[in-house]
Amino acid sequence: MRKNQLLEKLRADQVVLGLTNMYPASGIIEGMGRGWDFIWIDGQHGEMSYDSCLHATQACTATGIDSLIRVPGDEYSTLGRFADLAPAAIMVPMVETPEQAQAIVQGLHFPPLGNRSYGGRRVIDLDGREFYKRELLVVVQIETLGAVERAEAIAAVEGVDVLFFGPDDMKMRMGIPINTQITDHPKLSEALEKTATAARNAGGWAATVAGTPAGLEMTMGMGYRMLVGGGDIGFLRTLSASRLAEFRGVLEGFQGDPGDGESGGVY
Repeated sequence: MRKNQLLEKLRADQVVLGLTNMYPASGIIEGMGRGWDFIWIDGQHGEMSYDSCLHATQACTATGIDSLIRVPGDEYSTLGRFADLAPAAIMVPMVETPEQAQAIVQGLHFPPLGNRSYGGRRVIDLDGREFYKRELLVVVQIETLGAVERAEAIAAVEGVDVLFFGPDDMKMRMGIPINTQITDHPKLSEALEKTATAARNAGGWAATVAGTPAGLEMTMGMGYRMLVGGGDIGFLRTLSASRLAEFRGVLEGFQGDPGDGESGGVY
C-alpha cells in the first residue's frame, strides 16, 4: 500500500510546496509538476470535470507527486466520489462551522471515525481492498470572517487535519482590493495568524497561498507548513509574456528592409 508522503512530511514538520492545476491537461502536471510536493487539482474553480480530476490524479501518480483535490462542494456523495480517486488529500471550500466540518469528516473517513461508503475502482486498483487503511489528509478552507472566529472549534473536530486560509475570498469579505498581497494588509495578517494558531493548538497544520517569496517567509514564520507557490496558468502566462516582450524588443530594434539581402530579414 502506498504511503501518504504529504502527511509524512507534515508530521516531520517539513514545509510542503504545492502547484495549482486548473486546466484539464495531464501534460501540464507531467511537464511542470516535478519538484513540487503536491499538485492542487482544482475541482471548484478550475476547468476540471470529474474525469479531468481522475486524469490529473493519474498524472500525479505517474510522476510520483501527491495530489490534493479541491472538491466543488461538501455533499456526502461528492466527498466520497472524489476520495475514491485516491488522492493524498481532499480539500473542501467554504467551511463555516464545526458542525459542517464534522459532516465532512463523516463523508471522508471510514468507520469508526466517519461514515464513508466502501468502494471505488481506482483506490482498490492502487492500494488493494484494504485501501481504507491508507490515511487521507482532510483539508477545510477558512474563507470568511465567521470561519476565522470559529477556527479553533473547526480545527478541534476529530478528523480535520489542515485549515487552509483562503486569501482571495477573505479579501472580498474584508473589502480589501483583490490584488493586495497577504504581506501588505494588517487585517489579512491578523486573520492568517488566528488561523495558524487554531490549527497548531488542535495538533494540525495550517495552509494557504503564499503568493510571493515574502509571503512564503511571513507565513512560515506564523507556523504555516503547507503552502501553494502558484498555478499552471499564472506560470504559463508569466513566461509567455516575458518571452513575447523579449521578441517584441528584437523586432522593434530590427533595422533594414526585410528580405533586402543585407539585414537578414524576417521570413
